[in-house]
Amino acid sequence: MNELEWSLRNDICVVGSRLYAAGFMTGSDGNLSTILDDNEILITPSRLCKGFLKPSQIVKIDRQGNQLEGDLPPTVEVAMHLAAYEERADICSVAHCHPPILVAFTVAGLDLPSNILPEVEVMFGGRIPLAPYAAPGSPELANSIRESIRVRENSVVLLDHHGLLAVGRDIYQAAIKVEHAEAAARVIYYARQLGGEKPLAPDSLEKLHQTHQKIVEMEAGVYSGYCHAPECQIPAPQESNLSESELERIVSEAVINALSET
Repeated sequence: MNELEWSLRNDICVVGSRLYAAGFMTGSDGNLSTILDDNEILITPSRLCKGFLKPSQIVKIDRQGNQLEGDLPPTVEVAMHLAAYEERADICSVAHCHPPILVAFTVAGLDLPSNILPEVEVMFGGRIPLAPYAAPGSPELANSIRESIRVRENSVVLLDHHGLLAVGRDIYQAAIKVEHAEAAARVIYYARQLGGEKPLAPDSLEKLHQTHQKIVEMEAGVYSGYCHAPECQIPAPQESNLSESELERIVSEAVINALSET
């Protein structure tokens, strides 16, 4: 096993531990994957807790879902990961987990409202789309995400009565999307206990949405250096070659500026 593959396997384990500790991957829930090369994908095994995975337990599959390496079977939701990779050449990693407040919104039949939190407008363009219910692990579940995830601006998709799918240039970026989305749901939930949420001003929204478009473009420059997704093999322009910490700083500044100008 070369250094690249070992690094990717370790990254999956680190993210699995983080999301488990956050309560987003209870028991054996959830699954993570990342592209290794043109035809190979690393993905978490079935029925194991993602909080205590070892790099050697990660399974290797091909783009058709055939198992190439690993003593354990891959997650039963392989098809959902493959569907995301099929729909977008810029997707290098997929994280699926069950953030409790986000899931609770879908179970209650409630939409996660837009125009409330500046972070949601900047990070997600105010959109956290909802895929129709499909049984976990079924072909229908894989197909349920296609319409939403093929839209480049969508980096997360809520799964009705089930969980959240997040995508990114690497597994860390996908996990960050999960954390932002659940944090938004938690704030809205708390606000409703205090009497209800207050919408953002319309002129503030316009600025935030303009910033979101810039973020989508700039994320192409957040390149880890080891992803082998087709689109990532094309070097990003030097001026867009940002680190993830730099991108987070730009997001924070954009939110502050948009709100201060209203």
